[in-house]
Amino acid sequence: MKLEIIGSIDGQQHYTDQHILSLLEEQHTELSYGATFMGRPGTRLYAGANEIIKLRIELDLNEFRARRFLNHALAQEQKLRVHHPHKTWFLLQQDDEKVKIGNICPRLTPLHTLNEQTPAEINTKFVQLEKLYRCYFQMASRYSARLDEGLSNFGIDANQQLYYLDDDIYSWDNFVSFAHILGVLIRNNPWLDQTYATILGEQLQLLVNEFFEDSHTSVMVARKLRDIFIPDKNRRRILEIIIEQLQEKKLISKKIQPYNQNRIAILSDIHGNLPALEAVLDYLASENITQGMVLGDTVGYGPHPGECIELLKNTQLQVIKGNHDHAAGTGDTKRGMSTLARWCIDWTIPRLTEAQRQWLNDLPLELDSADNASKNWQAVHGAPIDPNYFYAYIYEMTYEQNLDVMAERHLSLCFHGHSHIQGLYVRNRAGRDSFIKPTASLSLEGFKHALICPGAVGQPRDGCVGAQLAIYDQSSHELQFIVLDYDMDRIIHDMQAEGFPDTLWQRLIKGT
Repeated sequence: MKLEIIGSIDGQQHYTDQHILSLLEEQHTELSYGATFMGRPGTRLYAGANEIIKLRIELDLNEFRARRFLNHALAQEQKLRVHHPHKTWFLLQQDDEKVKIGNICPRLTPLHTLNEQTPAEINTKFVQLEKLYRCYFQMASRYSARLDEGLSNFGIDANQQLYYLDDDIYSWDNFVSFAHILGVLIRNNPWLDQTYATILGEQLQLLVNEFFEDSHTSVMVARKLRDIFIPDKNRRRILEIIIEQLQEKKLISKKIQPYNQNRIAILSDIHGNLPALEAVLDYLASENITQGMVLGDTVGYGPHPGECIELLKNTQLQVIKGNHDHAAGTGDTKRGMSTLARWCIDWTIPRLTEAQRQWLNDLPLELDSADNASKNWQAVHGAPIDPNYFYAYIYEMTYEQNLDVMAERHLSLCFHGHSHIQGLYVRNRAGRDSFIKPTASLSLEGFKHALICPGAVGQPRDGCVGAQLAIYDQSSHELQFIVLDYDMDRIIHDMQAEGFPDTLWQRLIKGT
């Protein structure tokens, strides 16, 4: 065999050809689940007293492609700096003229093999777990890269320094794999009790906020964790504690006791349009309807954000948070904002009081029914499938997937906004899906699941001119879509006086 060293992560020479070849002459170590050494079947491991060699026997490459693979792997690892700096890649020319690639690095202690019998051992493992997540989030935020989250893929040296052991780096998947592996950690590690869960949750929340600019990210991670299946009640409680810490004590989901009125109002997307909101509230008063919900985006696009907030605060309507509310409350406009929307939020923020911005920040992200008295329902700004609550849209390309999620969660109705399009997507008893345009009165009895958008109070985008809303009758399960006239000249005057882009007030006239 002939061996050629390609290079190490720190650029220094730590191993000789002869030393590597001598280790390769030893019997390779078997890999198996739960053992000290774990890995893919295509990797052959040679464990020495002080070093570990990985030979990638599953790769069938010619010399040109092998060198390209090695140079790419080495360059990537030199950039990320998560592996041991002595890790060295080499090219092996075997006697049968086949080319193989491999690497050698110091022998480290994998995290999954650390004992947790005594308080000191448990604390050691927990400290290393915190280091793992810091490294993990850092790679995600800086490079959109995902490390393999399993404990067996991380090891420590004699100085308790943590390193990544796996050769592969993956594309960032927006916390999907993280949520599943955290579930595995909770199920399989009884030492992770409520005390450690509280500390871990706090640490995860701090790390997420440190490495991800959007302050809403920790809430989104908490939502993903909610869907992790843990049947054991005691272990489920551990997960719930971590979720509570990630949510930063924010009110995420608010359960609504059954409304004591049959007819309830469904509003959405007021967008700082005071004349439209006043017309809607006057109509509700004339119909003796005092209860209902506002599905987010009280502010944004319109010139009366503070006035709309104060008006809603004096009603019995339950209000949830939309993406514009989040942006105005936090000042974060980096995500889910067009250039036009960002201009509006920048205009809005200095015109809100601190109390009004805090009110926006404190809004819950969803509402749901407290019991099964009528139909199980949920209210969100965006879409049931969205772990962010208020970024995803329900439209022709996404409604079927959202109806599937409703079926999984046993939801009959989902009230949503964000699309500014009045109507509903439904799945009937036979399992057929369709879109139903707004009608004066519509029975929901024949539908198994329904995604209901009341349209937009302040800025319709479906060709409608006016203020849109819906009325839901709990007893008859009938839905009524309504469009009201309002003083549009007044808001257009105010928008022009404040220097709003022409596109925004023209939308009100065109309904698009």
